[in-house]
Amino acid sequence: MKLPRGRPIIENTRLEFINLSKVLTASKRERAHRISGYISINYHDAVELIFLNQGEPFNAARITQDRRMIVPINEIVEKAKRAISGTLSEYETDETLLKLIISSITLKPLKSQVDLSRIQPRIFVEKLKNAKFNGFIWMRSGLDESFAHFENGVIPACYIAGRAEKASEEEVYPILTKPETRVAVFDRVEKAIAEQATPAQVEMFCKIFRSLLKSYAHLLGQSLVLRTVTSSKTTAQKEFPFIEKFKIESDLSFWGEVVVEPKLFAQGMARMFDLIYGSFSTFLGKESEVIARRILTDYRYALKSMQFFDFTKLKI
Repeated sequence: MKLPRGRPIIENTRLEFINLSKVLTASKRERAHRISGYISINYHDAVELIFLNQGEPFNAARITQDRRMIVPINEIVEKAKRAISGTLSEYETDETLLKLIISSITLKPLKSQVDLSRIQPRIFVEKLKNAKFNGFIWMRSGLDESFAHFENGVIPACYIAGRAEKASEEEVYPILTKPETRVAVFDRVEKAIAEQATPAQVEMFCKIFRSLLKSYAHLLGQSLVLRTVTSSKTTAQKEFPFIEKFKIESDLSFWGEVVVEPKLFAQGMARMFDLIYGSFSTFLGKESEVIARRILTDYRYALKSMQFFDFTKLKI
């Protein structure tokens, strides 16, 4: 699978020679890695993408011949760690290309499977221009994906698979005339690029809940804590369905992978946290809140940056 590129930071490097976790944190060490763009990991049957904003991962996707889907960032990272084949590239791109790629995955097309055997590509494009069309055309030829962006009937930019520079409108027509090219029309581009909670944010809350559960188990026993926390989690996931993706094991380990935007993630975590320490107040009184407050204190700066304390009853 080949997408439009950008300025290469890393290109076609075998996964076995790459530490993806270090690549994702490189922006914290080197200014050169504070780029907006994407990391692509090519496997024999899919391309997996991690989208970057100033070097920080904010969303991820998987594209195969038949499916296009948003997936948890950490799912891609963990798969790359286990992979015995595959290549990794990292590109700096403009924001429009990022929005087009993500929109082609998250949005439903106005028209898919456009049949250009019944209408000449130039006539098709002219019709969109005359209609003052806003949106984009998605094109897949074999394993190559390209885009033509429209703004009020004008085509300000085209992005061709494998190319780093923007293309002209004329360069799109040879792609549209290929018999095997699949074409879809999208009537809008996502204005705000969707974000999901990062692996670091998810892991932070897993650590918080593991510490919380073990602190209560030290006083009340593992069995009672497991029953109580499971009940609180069930209540919380009725309001925040993504919480169902988290698992609590019999040894009180807590883990999960989710696709959810950061604000909603913080709200859901706050709701479950409040339910848990509130439930244990029945057994421990004020001591339950003291335990909960102590654990949050260790993460207070990161939690403040996520606005967690706007949603929880506890204030640090």
